Amino acid sequence: MLTAMSSTGPAAVLEAAELCLAAGDHAEAARLLAEALITGPSDPILLRVLADAQFEIGWDGCALALLAEAQRVAPDDGVVAIDRNYRLREHGRFAEALAALDNLPPDAAVTRAQRAATYADMSLPVLALETYPADRRGLWWRTGGPVAVLRGARRRAEQRVLAELLDAAGHAPPAPVDLPALLIRIVNGTGQDRDALAAVRAAQDHLTDDRRAQAAAVLADALRRDSTHPLLLRFAARVAETLDRLGPALALYRRLAVDPSPVEVLIDQGDLLIRMHRLPEAVRFVESLPAGMARADGLRRVVANAYREAGLPTAVAGAYDRRGIVADWHRALWWRTGGPLPSLRRRLRHRDAETVAAWTALPVEDLLGPLLAVDAADLMAAAARAAAVLEQARQADERHGSAAAIDVLAAAAATDPDQQLVKDLAKELTYDDREEEALAWFDRAAAADPADVEVVEGRLLALTWLDRTRDALDLLETLPPAVRAAEAIRSRESWLYERLRLWTPALDALRPVATVPSWNRSTHRHLWWRTGGPLWMIRRRMRDSDSHATWSWRSVSTPLLSTLDSVVPSATPAMRTLVDGNRLNHEVLTMLWERANVAVRMTAGFLATIAACVFLTRTAATTVDLPTGWAVLVGAGTTALAYLGLRRWLFRHTRADSVRLVLDEAAPRIVGLALAGAVLYRLRDHYGGWPALAGGALVALAVMATARLAAAAACRLVAARVMSRFVRREPRAAALTETLTLLSELRPRGRRNDLSWRRAWLWRLERIAQAVEHDLPATFGLVDPDTQRQLTDGGRGAARAVRQLKFLVAAPSSPDAWRRVEDVLRHNVGALATGELGRLRRADPAAVPAPVRRGRRAVAGEVLRTVVFAGLPLAVVYLAQPWLSFSETVHDWAKVVGLGWALLYVLMTLDPTLQEKLRTALSMITLGQTGDPAAVARSRDSGPPPPP
Repeated sequence: MLTAMSSTGPAAVLEAAELCLAAGDHAEAARLLAEALITGPSDPILLRVLADAQFEIGWDGCALALLAEAQRVAPDDGVVAIDRNYRLREHGRFAEALAALDNLPPDAAVTRAQRAATYADMSLPVLALETYPADRRGLWWRTGGPVAVLRGARRRAEQRVLAELLDAAGHAPPAPVDLPALLIRIVNGTGQDRDALAAVRAAQDHLTDDRRAQAAAVLADALRRDSTHPLLLRFAARVAETLDRLGPALALYRRLAVDPSPVEVLIDQGDLLIRMHRLPEAVRFVESLPAGMARADGLRRVVANAYREAGLPTAVAGAYDRRGIVADWHRALWWRTGGPLPSLRRRLRHRDAETVAAWTALPVEDLLGPLLAVDAADLMAAAARAAAVLEQARQADERHGSAAAIDVLAAAAATDPDQQLVKDLAKELTYDDREEEALAWFDRAAAADPADVEVVEGRLLALTWLDRTRDALDLLETLPPAVRAAEAIRSRESWLYERLRLWTPALDALRPVATVPSWNRSTHRHLWWRTGGPLWMIRRRMRDSDSHATWSWRSVSTPLLSTLDSVVPSATPAMRTLVDGNRLNHEVLTMLWERANVAVRMTAGFLATIAACVFLTRTAATTVDLPTGWAVLVGAGTTALAYLGLRRWLFRHTRADSVRLVLDEAAPRIVGLALAGAVLYRLRDHYGGWPALAGGALVALAVMATARLAAAAACRLVAARVMSRFVRREPRAAALTETLTLLSELRPRGRRNDLSWRRAWLWRLERIAQAVEHDLPATFGLVDPDTQRQLTDGGRGAARAVRQLKFLVAAPSSPDAWRRVEDVLRHNVGALATGELGRLRRADPAAVPAPVRRGRRAVAGEVLRTVVFAGLPLAVVYLAQPWLSFSETVHDWAKVVGLGWALLYVLMTLDPTLQEKLRTALSMITLGQTGDPAAVARSRDSGPPPPP
């Protein structure tokens, strides 16, 4: 057969090879061409076609050597030169690609077009444009448009880059090719190539019919027979990538190092590292390539995508700058970071440079160490098994629901601890609202790869739904910076803070703004407006209050959890969450109401200041008789002085922090200022308008302080009501938290001798007693009478046991008293933490009578009621006088009656027995008038006497 082919000549061999190539039998075509070249002369056409066949089979190194030999045989052949230039550009060997065009006419259009295409692939757009300007209007605009100065500067920069690349490549001629040995290897490997092509075609057919498991199984069998064929390895890597098995896909790609890989394969490896969120490794992988190859547009895009995923916008501009062929998203990123104003990017560039400098990247081989040790066939076999299980789970989900799919995945994961199966099982459990089980499987997956973004995101989601905020934040703090910067992780972190109503950390988690994904920009915009929008000062204050709330929560909750672990050694995460979540919600709610207090107080003060300015301006115009302009100026200046006085003497007393500060500090000063201002204002008839203006300023100062104080007091009343409802909504958590707090405060023995600490502990014991007596039984709602009675009796008994500790705390008689207190509290902690409420320590009703305690609000309400009812008649007299016009005598008697009523009402309130004393006095007066005690007794005891 070989002799017959040789006698027919190269044309017949070429025709037969082209028929084989058209039928897809590249191995047979390569064999025919190789045999013809072995027996005949080196024909450049046969060499070029044989090289194309080798490219299709995957032997790129052999194909490039054949093209080099073809150009050596026919250096002036334009088709061979262009084909070699194109193939070398595909492999990132740009210096050789340019050298392949040296023998062509330099002014020929095809030569200039190929040279321009090479420059474009090297990201040298100005050289590409000037070498072949036809149909390159986009490059013209991107390289400066009509501004020739910009294009000249870029030209000089690109010429320096090109000179460096050519100098690094050298000018040595290509190494000679041992063509006979190469051709013999091609002929001997025909069967190997034919089997690889058949396996790839069969796998492609399965992929077309969406049978990915069967495709992976076919490739596993083929790799078991031949684990080094590049075509099998490339296609197996792509199939593994479609199965979301990124690590095995990258490991299969790394086995291609025995043969030169095209830039496309290198780009796929970089994209896999980015999908695995190994961003430092992706950047280092590209930077470790030869300088000429790293200039490839696709590889620079890989570096830019890595920086973009890491949230480093200015690093993106540096890796893939405006001198390159810029993608649409990069243009938007460039404008968001300052556009043509580099000064706006300076701060971001400094921060991004520090972040990149702190990166630590492992070599890809070290990263894939365990996978590289596994045979390629075993990797694909594992992928096939996992794909089959996932397909079975999908069918079970469609037929019987998610529970059946979970059973299938759980059974497979129990026998085959495949990472992908474990992750899919954990995701299904999360979707089925079984977060505890999902978290256990996610933890198992994290043990194999802690930096897996899917696993980290799943753990964050499960911890968030379980309200385990502390564990979620600890997980975020342990992540590498590149992993924490992933868009999915940033989104989950923002959502976590948003659920806690910590708006500024939620906004900061999405930053930098330039890298916020499109599907999250509405959330970012909403948070930006919610935290002050363009008013950065408000955002800074809010950020400080949010950080203080989280710091306070951690500092308070940590000793409580330590105490819980020591009292209940078998404490579960749910028990810890009960305490931790209660403290977190308490701190956040307190912070929000403090923030509302500030806003209300500032708003009231602003409105009062405006009213004071209007009043003082009017006073200056009418009383002092100033012109309008001067009146406005004097009124504004006087208001400013009054405001400065408010900030100097009364500002901190108008926050309504406590009743004592209001009554002892704020109220006397405000009343004194108002009285002084009234006295000065009444002097206007004798001393002119300036004393009246001074008095008005003092009154304005008192009004501004009163407005701030009243607004703050009203806000604090509402906040107290909300906080009490918060405690009643979670009485078990409140009682457990208070008990743990008391136990942790009792640990330092020096505090036990401090009476101020004892007073605080008495208040804390009372709050615990109220929670277990009233709030805890009310949690269960309406039940049957017997159960309700038992719950009520149990709550009262537990409250009595707690209240019995008050005397032991206030006046201990021996060291055993403190031990008894701690024993009762520890016992109650165990009962509350485990939910075994029937184990709460109880006391007999006759042991200690429950004290009747009146709250401050009740006392204040009673005092206010007494003042109102005592002064009501007198106030009515004064208010009705302008309308009713009483005579002077009637008005005086009405005032006497009003004063008498006020005195009598106050005396009766202070002395409840006064009414009985008055009745006795009235009886004595009647006795003196009638002289008949029996009549008096009968009139008092049994009604009117019978008629005579």
